[in-house]
Amino acid sequence: MNLSQLYYFSKLSELEHFSKAAKELYITQPSLSHAIKSLETELGVQLFEREGRRMRLTPFGKEFAIYVKRGLREIDKGVELAQEFNGKLGGTVNVGAVLTVQGDYLPPLFHDFSENYGQEVKLNMFQGFSIPLVEGLENDKYDVVFAAAGERKPNLCYEHVLSHELVAVVNKNNPLAQRDSIGIPELSGYNVHTYRLGTPIGEEVNDLLAEYNLPAKHDCEDEVSLGGIISAMPNDIALATLTISLKAFDHLRFLRIEEVPQDFHPIYMIYKRDAYRSCAAERFIQFSQDWVAPKDAIPSTDNL
Repeated sequence: MNLSQLYYFSKLSELEHFSKAAKELYITQPSLSHAIKSLETELGVQLFEREGRRMRLTPFGKEFAIYVKRGLREIDKGVELAQEFNGKLGGTVNVGAVLTVQGDYLPPLFHDFSENYGQEVKLNMFQGFSIPLVEGLENDKYDVVFAAAGERKPNLCYEHVLSHELVAVVNKNNPLAQRDSIGIPELSGYNVHTYRLGTPIGEEVNDLLAEYNLPAKHDCEDEVSLGGIISAMPNDIALATLTISLKAFDHLRFLRIEEVPQDFHPIYMIYKRDAYRSCAAERFIQFSQDWVAPKDAIPSTDNL
């Protein structure tokens, strides 16, 4: 057994596809197949089973993958420590983030971090919803995540980085599009669409509407879906956070909601408390704590 085999196994377990894994590893598919078969022979157990065109981990393979990935992370940290000792900062930082910050907030943060620390640190960005992102953080899939807090956990640190404004989304052909703002009671009588329940933002909007006994259809996962609904149903209204995803729809209008503060939906940088992290991850967290976002990185009805 050698280190290359373990890296190959880790990549295949992640992508579950021989050709995709081989491409990312810059090796041929037969070479990858031979390495995995040799590893299985040495261990005396089957690690993968074919399911159509995909390679699924066996029950033992799933358990083995946990230890392999943990071990590879520790090796990577040792390499990063040696690089820093020699005056170089390198390695990889895995950043999980909700879609709402990937188009406007994180790109300038990544750019400024790279300007300060060079290209030796690789920043990997992964998209997801808040609850799975936090679970991934706890399982060491990510070094840090940018997400809604949800139910706070004592083993995690939460640092507020920005807040999204909740707006009423209307079609430009809707008479309401001529207005700049709207009150929640005025939404009565309209079909109102918003986020599904069970998500932090869905629960926040539901609590708000409950104060006014206003019904809504909790039928969407994200802003793109809500924008699509209002595009197709010009007489309906959506309640959504104002993000770059919505601003891509040029035939929609966004109204300030008079009873709702602009910092309605907070987003946090979340990371493990008292956990060992790579030097690169520590630097990224420290840099993010001190970083000041440009004004246009946080959409608002004030700057539409």
